Order: sequence, then C-alpha cells, then structure tokens
Amino acid sequence: MVVLPSVIRFSTRSLRYSRSTSVRLLSTTAPFDTQVPHYDVVVHPPIAPSVETDSPDLRVFTITPASKRVLESTGAWNLLADCNKAVFKDMQVWDAMGDGFIRFDAKKVQKDVLGYVLEHRVLVRALHDRMNQLKADADDSAPLKLYCPAKVKHFQRPTSVSGISEIGLEDGQRMKADLVVAADGGNSIIRTLSALGTWGWDYDQQAVVATVETDRVNETAWQRFYPTGPVALLPMRDGYSSVVWSCSADMAKELTALSSDEFVARLNDAYAAPSMTPVPPEFPGIPVLSDLVQGVHHAAHTIMSAAALSDPFVAPPKAVATVGHRFAFPLKLKHATKYIKPGLALVGDSAHTIHPLAGQGLNLGLGDVQSLSNLLVEGVKSGENLSSEYFLQQYEDERMKANITMQLAMDGFKRMFGPTPDALSVARNIGMGTLNAAEPLKNEIMKYAMGL
Repeated sequence: MVVLPSVIRFSTRSLRYSRSTSVRLLSTTAPFDTQVPHYDVVVHPPIAPSVETDSPDLRVFTITPASKRVLESTGAWNLLADCNKAVFKDMQVWDAMGDGFIRFDAKKVQKDVLGYVLEHRVLVRALHDRMNQLKADADDSAPLKLYCPAKVKHFQRPTSVSGISEIGLEDGQRMKADLVVAADGGNSIIRTLSALGTWGWDYDQQAVVATVETDRVNETAWQRFYPTGPVALLPMRDGYSSVVWSCSADMAKELTALSSDEFVARLNDAYAAPSMTPVPPEFPGIPVLSDLVQGVHHAAHTIMSAAALSDPFVAPPKAVATVGHRFAFPLKLKHATKYIKPGLALVGDSAHTIHPLAGQGLNLGLGDVQSLSNLLVEGVKSGENLSSEYFLQQYEDERMKANITMQLAMDGFKRMFGPTPDALSVARNIGMGTLNAAEPLKNEIMKYAMGL
C-alpha cells in the first residue's frame, strides 16, 4: 500500500494507495500490469459528489508546467474542464519599501503560460473520478479497491527487511502491503506512528485567504512585499482572483473580521499605496565611502529605469467585491528528519511544509510523487525489493536535497523582505531592479521555477 498524493492534504483529506497504484497512476506506463497484483485506495473524508457551483473554492493551488505533466500522466488532468483551469501568463513582484520590482513573462521563454491556478475541490474531484475510472477498468488479476470514507487508526511497519506492513482502519478493516507511502499531511499520522521526527519553525504569521472579483480580467500573478508579509493576488476562473495575505495573527484576526467593502478597500490600498523610499546610508566621517554609496545607488536607479522601459511596471487590477467568507491558517516550515524507513516512504506535506509565498507546496509534493513513482517503475522492471530502505534511499537522496533547497530559499526570501534597516532595503531594491534588467538570468530563473 502506498499513500499518495499530498494534493488532498490542503484540508483534512488524505489519499492512500497501494504500491501498484503509485507505480501506475503516476507514471507514463499503462495503468495496470500483471507484475504488480494489487491496489488499495483509502480516502478520508468522503469526496463531495459534485463540484457544480457558481461560487469558487477559497482553497487554490498554483500548478507549474512540470506539475501539469505529472497530473497528465495520472489521467486526471484531462478530466478538468478548461473553464476550471485558470492560467497566469505573467508574474509581478514588487517591494512596498522601495521602487524595486521584477516582471516575469512566459513569452520571454517561448511559452504561453507560467502556470495554472486550480481550485482545491475541482482537483480533488478529478483525482477521485480518475480513481473510479481505474477501479471500473481493473480486472481480477489487478484489482483496485477503494475505501471511502475511511480513516487510518493503526500502522505497523515490517519487523524484518522482507516483512509486510499492516494498516488498520477505524471501522476495523485491515490491509497488508509491501510498501506504504504516506501523504497524509503536515500532521501525518503515519509519520507519527513510525516515530519519524521533524525539524522546523513557526513564522508567527497567518495567511488570510479570500476570493475577490476584480475590475478586469486577470492573467497575472501579483505579489507585493510588506515588512509584515506578502500580499498575493492570483487569477481564477470567471473573473475571480484569489487573495493570500500573510501577516501577524492580530492583523489576520482584523482582516477576517472586516466587512466585504472594508476588506476590498484595505486590499486595494495595499496594492496602490505609494512605496516608501529607503534612504541610502551615509558615512559622515568617511566622505569617500558616502560618495561611493551614492554613486552605486544612482547607477542602480539608472539600470532600473532602463529595464522599466522594456519591462515596465503594471498596476494590478482593483478588487470590487469579496465572494464568500475569509479564513486564516498558521504559517510554518516543517521537514521530516527522514523520508524513508523499511516499507515506508513519505511524500508531500507529510515530509515537508513550506511558506506559501511562491505557491510551491503542491508542486514539491508532486515532484516527490513523480520521483518515487519513477523509481518504483524501474524497481518493478528489475525485480527490486520495493520495501528495502537501501532501494528507497535513492528517492530520499533526490528529493530531500531539492525540497530543503526550495524551503530555505523561500524562507530566505521571506526574511529578506521582513523588517530591515534602510541600508538593506536599498540593497534589496537595487537587487530587484538589477535582476529585472538582467534578461538572460531572469529567464533562467523562470525556466527553473516552471520545471523546464
């Protein structure tokens, strides 16, 4: 039994698959194969029977082109109606404490889109429908059994290298598997029962999530950084946009309590308020150093002004109304000390959580799924013991490095835009402007983020 993928973790949902499901659902090979005899799927809680609603879901995912390819390989992507796949073709990031900004444009790397925004319930429904398709297509030699709703109560890993894991459900049903892959979220039950520790920290911040209507069609991902945290505006279907506003717990409480009109006014102010211009440091006793700093500052602004001519700053759309309610959730970084044990592998949020400022949570989880699935496919072909810790170590080595790198990069990015002295604010704005002018470097960053 394999537990995949963390996509459903955003709320309290979890998916748990058998070994063969992970190999076949998330690879480009055929869904079933007589070499891998059995599939079990446990879903908790039950999936809503329909997503037909005019009101958009508050919870959304940003999907990179690389993650899109993973979802295509499962067969779930094609079950998503085009009207439910919002795209963003551009991205603009700018600083509230200066005039530095960066614009990313998909056309600069010969692509039509930078990424996609999918509603939580829409993606969950597509995955669930795909599982039902596979269940209907399964034959007696490769059965797919779906448990929904169900909840894991007991988990026992193998006591020997070639042993079998056992999972018990709250309703008393039990199942055995060579390999369990846990994607049951940041508070993973499987990880806890396996005595796998974590490291990380709270940000003492919350993210306020809201949906708004805007005064024009939005195909850009916007993000403005304040010392209190970033304010993001992501395109959604039908003229809606998703707001993710990171701030202190007190500010989150205030924002969620505002009326619709008050929240719209605060959001528009957050995007339209003039930037505060940091003052370059002076060194009265060292005039040469003061002159040097002023010269660098002037040169940087010259570069930034030149860059703005070819890639100018664009004002974001205005919010005109909120849709539905708002809620806030705490922000934290968490990482498992290990991803694997004999008969067990962690993927997605059960292995790592990240600050949402770049929308990389699901993308990292799908990267885990793809990496592990590819390894299992090769393992089946070569007759490997899929539950062996030695075999699974290849997955941990590949993904732990990639995930920690992204986690720490986003953590550093978050701290870089936090409360800083004017000198650092000046340096930050100079850096943003210089990067915006450095087209080749900016394009390479874009391609890396898109998984190209």
